[in-house]
Amino acid sequence: MKTPLKRTLNRVKSTLKKRTSPKKSEEPISNNGQKLPFPKKVSFSFPTPKQLKYISRFLTAREKLAIKILLGFIIVSLIFFVGRFYFFHLETRPRSGGDYTEAVIGNPQFINPVLGVTSDIDKDLTSLIYSGLLKYNKEQELIPDLVSNYTISDDQKTYTFYLKKNVLWHNEEEFNANDVVFTIKTIQDPDYKSPLFVSFKGVSIEKINDYTVAFQLEEPFAPFLSILTVGILPVHLWESINPEQFGLALYNTKPIGTGPYKFKSLTKDKSGFIRSYHLEVNKEYYRRPSYINHISFKFYPDFDQAALALKNKKTDGLSYLPKEFEAEIKQDENLNILPLRLPQYAAVFFNQTENPFLKSKQIRQALTYALNKEEIIENALNRSGEIIHGPIPPGSIGYNAEIFTYSFDIEKSKELLKNSGFVGITPEEYQKLKNLDAESTTTPSLLSNQDYYLQKGREILEVNLITVSQSENQKTAEIIKKSWENVGVKVNLKIVSPAEIKETIKTRNYQALLYGIITGFDPDPYPFWHSSQNQDPGLNLAVFSNNEVDHVLEDARKTNDEQSREDKYIHFQNILTEEVPAIFLYSPTYTYVLDQKIKGFKTTRIAQPSDRFSGIENWYIKTQKALKW
Repeated sequence: MKTPLKRTLNRVKSTLKKRTSPKKSEEPISNNGQKLPFPKKVSFSFPTPKQLKYISRFLTAREKLAIKILLGFIIVSLIFFVGRFYFFHLETRPRSGGDYTEAVIGNPQFINPVLGVTSDIDKDLTSLIYSGLLKYNKEQELIPDLVSNYTISDDQKTYTFYLKKNVLWHNEEEFNANDVVFTIKTIQDPDYKSPLFVSFKGVSIEKINDYTVAFQLEEPFAPFLSILTVGILPVHLWESINPEQFGLALYNTKPIGTGPYKFKSLTKDKSGFIRSYHLEVNKEYYRRPSYINHISFKFYPDFDQAALALKNKKTDGLSYLPKEFEAEIKQDENLNILPLRLPQYAAVFFNQTENPFLKSKQIRQALTYALNKEEIIENALNRSGEIIHGPIPPGSIGYNAEIFTYSFDIEKSKELLKNSGFVGITPEEYQKLKNLDAESTTTPSLLSNQDYYLQKGREILEVNLITVSQSENQKTAEIIKKSWENVGVKVNLKIVSPAEIKETIKTRNYQALLYGIITGFDPDPYPFWHSSQNQDPGLNLAVFSNNEVDHVLEDARKTNDEQSREDKYIHFQNILTEEVPAIFLYSPTYTYVLDQKIKGFKTTRIAQPSDRFSGIENWYIKTQKALKW
């Protein structure tokens, strides 16, 4: 069956043949009038474009419609197949290029993984410049970094690591096992005063060959792998620096590492403080180099100035956004506010050695009952946090949702204080007491309003509360102060700078400390609650000593049985609930801010603030179109 198109072409052929072929009844004649013989065969060629423009003259209306429909079908089909090809075979991909600048509060001091452990700024920079044997990915899973693989012995005491080859330091020297051994032994040497000293206590390291090292533990230690994220130092640069000069070395501010970024430059003010710090991509990185060419940090004294810089487009991100700035920052549609889950808790730690009143469990319980944690969540955190009652936050091994809670109960607090022998006196009577040399005889009954102090003998129940100068902490501290004053406690609140709080913690020079603790995803409480950690560089901020707690925490470290560890951690928390060495307040949300030009940020959970850079190699600004098959 012939199609309309074929019929049309045949008709055109026939017509053209009639018009160009001589009639059978006529002989062809030359120019001079002579007759020529008929050609044996008339040739035919397809119509030229000039001829085709007359084709419509030979088509019927029905044939014209059929051709239009056919052409429409062809065009639609072409659009479909081109679109399908574009959709399935062309994609937007990241490409190298672009710069990122972040605002940070404070100043770096030790960009050194052995020393820079207690400062978030130091850890931010070391995480980009240095690499560890292991690292956390964006899902917060431990994965190999400087190692290709590792093995663990059956008795859980020997860990053997096989190092990657052809890894270069930023100065193009080759990385090997000597660097690993030097770093660990430096941490273990008390003369270097590394905060990680306790973590590696009882651990020996041996070089098997240039690319193999083995760790030997005295006892099984379940969280051991998690501490091997510490950055490795280059032995060829640090081995000649003695312990006395270690903290003063040039490489603490101009480091050489193996990480995805390397030091480029820094600027200082007239006082010698670092005001900006610039990194450039490590193109010789042993993994795929990062897309973003340069990362810069600008350091500000407070969040007001940092938020203003972000608002004025002087920076592309803010390391941490306090709750009171969220409403303002949300107005800028070019900024992404990213809430990150962080295994952290804030608490008031009681140092019983600095205040004899705090040695009384009844008084510590009374101070706990006097606090309205819901008010803290509402007014200090803008609901960006979760109330907690123990030292292990939700989502971590050993978290106990059924733990005993000290609910907000003013009357219970007053009753405990009264039972402890305290009576109320007015402010005027308190002033007289201060001015009298002889013992006061004023012993009025316990009052029901907040305008009074508590007296026992000639002593007034007084507590010094200290915290760091961050908005969230300050607001929380003010609520605590008011709450304790409501039950008659005289509270002296002191707000100090981040630098001052470090020295305060180091010397344990406080009575009550409001502070945040980051536990990590493996929440080993040993560094924070074992009695061996009561003094610096330990982190037992409550200076708490309890033999049973010590034994439980030691045993929990020795088992890899998760259920056994969980049971021990629950037992440990029950002891803390009974003894009240601290008031556990809340687990906050860590809020990070990035300009929308930064793509590829996928992290939702972090173990510490520096983990926001755990997927830095996937961040990008520039894009390109590319074929995919």
